[in-house]
Amino acid sequence: MARSEDKAAAHNEALADTRVDSFLVREGRAIRPDLHRARFGAGYPALDDAPQHGEWFPRVTVGGVVWRPAPRLRTETTLWVPPTPDPRIHPLTKGPDLALLGTLRAEAQSHGADDALLYGEEGVVHEAANAALIFFDEEGPAMGPANWVLESTTLRATVEAGLMPKPRRAEIRLAEALELQAWCASALHGWTRVTRWIVEGKMVQAAANTADPENTKTGRINARLWESAVDVTAR
Repeated sequence: MARSEDKAAAHNEALADTRVDSFLVREGRAIRPDLHRARFGAGYPALDDAPQHGEWFPRVTVGGVVWRPAPRLRTETTLWVPPTPDPRIHPLTKGPDLALLGTLRAEAQSHGADDALLYGEEGVVHEAANAALIFFDEEGPAMGPANWVLESTTLRATVEAGLMPKPRRAEIRLAEALELQAWCASALHGWTRVTRWIVEGKMVQAAANTADPENTKTGRINARLWESAVDVTAR
């Protein structure tokens, strides 16, 4: 029994060491950095050396912070539907599966998309490889099963600011997903509409986005979130 407990403890420690965080920092400020620290847990490094000018996309690990210039931001998202289901082993922790997700995003980009869709063995949609994914139907916003969806700091900040109702959990299958309006939420890009899907090599226009026909609503939500951004060094 003791040996099994030692192995479990060693596994948990190794898993903790692979945690990663990243988010957009603009002019030394960020949206709800407290949520990032809380999701990451113990060992979150200080961000005292944050650049005070420009846009940055830091890579945060237990070993420290690497300050990277932010890539070009987008306002719309095209999602590629890969032929195989979600490969993640630790979907509720950001970091351990990052290499797998990076490979998926690279494949998505090779098909002309921005990111890849993650779904289960039975076709139930989980989320995007590098973003939360929210669908809109007649009952309101919905998202994938809790045991397969990483906690989204962007979504939580939006709900807590009163800018969106909390999405319900739902088992949305691939065929249904392609017929629904969808938004992605990313700590880098903010909220973006899903405007296209790439399925079996073919580009499919997303459902008519009456929830945000001209990107005005996602843009307003992003602007409101940035209005309340705080000094990233604040604890």
